[in-house]
Amino acid sequence: MGIKKLICKILPAHQVPVLRQKYRLFRQRLHRPMSEDDFRQALTRQLRVRKGDTLFIHSSINYLNVEFSAFKALTILIDLVGEEGLLLFPAWHFEDRAEDYLQNEDNIFDVKRSKTVTGLLPELARRFPNAQRSAHPTTSIVAIGKNAKEVISGHETSLYPCGKSSPYYKMLKYDAKIIGLGVSSNFLSFVHCPEDVMAKDFPFQTRTDRTFSGKVKLPTGELIAVETLAAHKNIRNRNIPAFLKKHVSKNIFSAYRIHGSEFFIADANALFDQMGELAKKRITIYNI
Repeated sequence: MGIKKLICKILPAHQVPVLRQKYRLFRQRLHRPMSEDDFRQALTRQLRVRKGDTLFIHSSINYLNVEFSAFKALTILIDLVGEEGLLLFPAWHFEDRAEDYLQNEDNIFDVKRSKTVTGLLPELARRFPNAQRSAHPTTSIVAIGKNAKEVISGHETSLYPCGKSSPYYKMLKYDAKIIGLGVSSNFLSFVHCPEDVMAKDFPFQTRTDRTFSGKVKLPTGELIAVETLAAHKNIRNRNIPAFLKKHVSKNIFSAYRIHGSEFFIADANALFDQMGELAKKRITIYNI
């Protein structure tokens, strides 16, 4: 049994995240913080970011060992992909389970004003001039750059939050890369896209049987009801890092540790195809 599994087995569940946080901060202190040039090099060399890229970005500024601000990190990303590029960020606005959130009929997602709880970088992106935000009540995405409106439009029509009408699927058209900045693959929410596209054909129940109606206030001020499924309790029992290590090649997914911080990159199209083929064999993130 590995040391991580042993710790998780011995400690109470609520203490594991606290210990993990302390370990990450301790590990950072052993390394010099990244300068702007260091960060650019990490993005262009290890994560292979290029002009014109479409990037879906998971991040934690707290765990990103840098000597500059979150806003500077955002402007560096915008600069690297250029005018032809597109940046996407997860931007949901609640910390409860989606099912619990949707069951409260008083909850309203305000596309223009609801703050995101997915981190400082997505929140800065949400406030950035000309940023676009999808109108899904549980799985909103913020986009900056070319094709932003196209990729986020219609998300409110998606019964499956990460299905074919979602930015997760639409970004495949632009050969998207998924990157992690200061976070591990545990944050790789794209894994739910193949599940939602396969829907009932996926060999494990990941969505509720019940359809919910979520209230959404559009930027125009119009209030609409969005029909959606929620995440099933089953998805708690998953192990994304183990699945990727065992079943996905390094040319599709790679993880790095730079200046004490975690980074990763995934080829969205290749990962989507690989997960779909594995699911047909009943190999998923839920049975590792």
